[in-house]
Amino acid sequence: MDEGEAKYYRTVEDFFAALRGAPHLLSPKDIQLLRGWWRDGVPLQAVTSAIALTLARRRERGELDPMVSLSYCRHAVRAAARELGEMAAGAEAWPAEPDGPPADEAIADLACRLEAAAERLAPTHAAVAAAIATIAVTLRGAAKLPPAAAEQHLFALETALLEACWRALPPAESARLDQSARAEAEASGAAGEALVRTHRAMRDRALRDHLALPRLELR
Repeated sequence: MDEGEAKYYRTVEDFFAALRGAPHLLSPKDIQLLRGWWRDGVPLQAVTSAIALTLARRRERGELDPMVSLSYCRHAVRAAARELGEMAAGAEAWPAEPDGPPADEAIADLACRLEAAAERLAPTHAAVAAAIATIAVTLRGAAKLPPAAAEQHLFALETALLEACWRALPPAESARLDQSARAEAEASGAAGEALVRTHRAMRDRALRDHLALPRLELR
């Protein structure tokens, strides 16, 4: 196995572990999937984006248990790789958004802000800082994506960032934030599924404010 392939595996393993909130070694079945993606030339960004999107969809369905295998993401990975290929086909250049900086500059700035947040939190929240740093590495890998793909990748990483930080947060802090978010959601008058969605949105906002995290979006 050459260094490029080994780095591909390590990056996916670290990213998957960060989303689970605990150390995780890929199973032989997962390694086999990764080997197939590597040999087929599936971009690393397609793999990480698909993992994050799968997490986001599970979260929307209320499935909060951590994923235990990359096999949950195999169809999403193929779809993401195909979509990236379609976006890149025949494109000579990807113009900057008219009202903001080029996508690669915006992504680099967001990665710097995440790295600064990880450095700031490391002395008191080592696990949270490690999760943020992992997301920052993945984010830097998206710098050369076309704008449409970058937007989708950032949406997926936003969910991944919040979920990873939540799982890494000390239990006393997460319980306090959750209690406050639940009270705010109930006070809004929402009920049923709307209450669940409102509670999740309030919790995400509270977590972002608590850790002073940037929103992962192009401006």
